[in-house]
Amino acid sequence: MNPALINVSLGLVGMLFTYAFGGWSEILIFLCIAMAADYITGIAAAIKTGDKLNSEIGFWGLTRKGLILLIILIANQLDLLMNTDMIKGGAIYFYLANELISITENYHRIGLPLPAILKRAVSIVKSQSDEEEKNEKESNEKMTKKTNTERDVTNEELETELEVDSNK
Repeated sequence: MNPALINVSLGLVGMLFTYAFGGWSEILIFLCIAMAADYITGIAAAIKTGDKLNSEIGFWGLTRKGLILLIILIANQLDLLMNTDMIKGGAIYFYLANELISITENYHRIGLPLPAILKRAVSIVKSQSDEEEKNEKESNEKMTKKTNTERDVTNEELETELEVDSNK
C-alpha cells in the first residue's frame, strides 16, 4: 500500500478525532490509557483466576469502551453548543473514576499488591461515585414522578374537555 495514502488516511482520522473530542487534553489521554490498562488487567485477571477467556465478554468490554468515547464526544458537542467547558470534563472524570476502580479490582483478582494510599483513594472515589449515582437515581425518580403527575393532570383536563364537548 502507498505510504502517502496511509499518512493521509491517518491524518484525516486524527483530524476527525481532534475535532470530535475538542483536542487531546491530558485527561482524555489519561482516560484512554486507563481504558487500555483496564482491558489488559481484565484479561490478566481472567487468566490468573482460571476463568476462560471469552470473546463475547471481550467484545462487550471493547464495545463499552467505545460507547464511553461516544459519550465523551457528545459531551464535547454539548460544551460547544452551550459555550461551556465543564460537561466533557465531568464526563471524563466520571468514566476515569470507573476505569480506575475496575483496574484496582482487577489487580486484586490477580493478587498484585496496591499501595494503601491508592486503595483509600479508590475507596473514596467509589463511595463518592456511589453517592452521586444514588442522588442521580433519586433525582430521576422525582422527575419521572413529576412528569407522570403532570401527564395525569393533562389527561384529566383532556377527559374533562371531551366530556364537555360530548355534552354539547
